[in-house]
Amino acid sequence: MTKLNSTEKGGGGPLSLLMWGILAVLLAAAAYLGGSALAGQYILSPALSSPDSTEAPVQATGSAIAAAWVSSGAPVEGTLSATVAGEWQFRAHSGQSATIEMWLHPGSGSSADAELAVRMIAPDGTVLADETGSAFLLPYVFAPSLPDTGTYRVQVTPTSGTPGRYSLVLDLSDTSAPDIPGTPDPQKPTAIAVGGPIATVPAGMFQWPTTRREISGWVFHDPGNPSHIGLDIAAQMWDPIVAIADGTVAFAEWGGGYGNLVIVYHTGGWSSYYAHLDEFAVKTGQEVRQGELLGGAGTTGYSTGPHLHFEIRYYGRPVDPHIHLP
Repeated sequence: MTKLNSTEKGGGGPLSLLMWGILAVLLAAAAYLGGSALAGQYILSPALSSPDSTEAPVQATGSAIAAAWVSSGAPVEGTLSATVAGEWQFRAHSGQSATIEMWLHPGSGSSADAELAVRMIAPDGTVLADETGSAFLLPYVFAPSLPDTGTYRVQVTPTSGTPGRYSLVLDLSDTSAPDIPGTPDPQKPTAIAVGGPIATVPAGMFQWPTTRREISGWVFHDPGNPSHIGLDIAAQMWDPIVAIADGTVAFAEWGGGYGNLVIVYHTGGWSSYYAHLDEFAVKTGQEVRQGELLGGAGTTGYSTGPHLHFEIRYYGRPVDPHIHLP
């Protein structure tokens, strides 16, 4: 019987091992390339998957990023950094009037010295309104008669500082009312709040922030200054300014155009703003009772003489203090 050598017995000679090794490498390479191609169909690129993209702000034309929709009477919220803008869009009919009302949130991410611009753009690209403002004198955009039926855009752009959180509400109206000086404009919404209609203030919940009741300047959405969102109450230097209700001091420091500003958060989504103070009697985080001293009246910030700029907000939205004070 012929005796088999080791190569014939097991096929494990040097040549066979080399061939098997080459074949294994080829199979592995094919699997890798095939797997990479398959994975590429399901893995998004960083530019598409990252929610924190630092790409340039959405522009009026040519952008692949759709602007968010806003409906009439439903407040929406966005955030602006020093470089990132916001864009919204809405559908409207020719002849309707459109009002864009905005407000920032000092003490909740908005720097008090921030400034911003708001543009309303028609379907054909025409700029219908271009307003600028700040946390103190907010942009207020009004178009009495829209030119076309179609999709309109609203661009919100930071111009200085860090606007942070902002809120915006659109009001569309099919009729135009005459602008009678000294009377509220029905096209300028004052009673819509996040989550639905504004709540009724329980009897005794609020009191006046000062013993004086005389209005020394602008009122809420004054016809001479529609962006004004509070009452200018007459005061003498160092008049006592008190809390209108129990609450927590959310902000007590320099507030840009507001000057020395105190913000108090109350129950039920209410808050109150006391501006142009000469000095503080409270600090942030302090609990206060109704009628407790907050500071002395002054003329700090954008002010031409001693007075109290006073605001009431419901879930962040300014409302007419005259309606809610006793």
